[in-house]
Amino acid sequence: MVVVNLYPFKETISKEGVTVEQARGNIDIGGPCMIRASAKNFIRVAPVVDPADYSKVISEMKANNGKISLELRYELAQKAFEHTAVYDRHIADFLARESYNNMSACYQIMEG
Repeated sequence: MVVVNLYPFKETISKEGVTVEQARGNIDIGGPCMIRASAKNFIRVAPVVDPADYSKVISEMKANNGKISLELRYELAQKAFEHTAVYDRHIADFLARESYNNMSACYQIMEG
């Protein structure tokens, strides 16, 4: 089982006056990789990305001697890929909205 909660990118960019650097710092890299790897391997791994699923997973484990059914692992894999797709979409949309000048001004200050 792989349980991952991603950095709060969407919440970060929803804040008033957020900078490109603040947004960039909240782009999770390792989490999506672990989610995708576990979802790809749903035959043996349960990818859990939604805290609302914790009780369902725990109930199934209790009822099945610690095991999670292939059906639930498949459902969780579908949810996992949707989760990373939406996460990536938020990042792509944010970067598309930001101008190069806004972004480069931030990093020129840092380089100087």
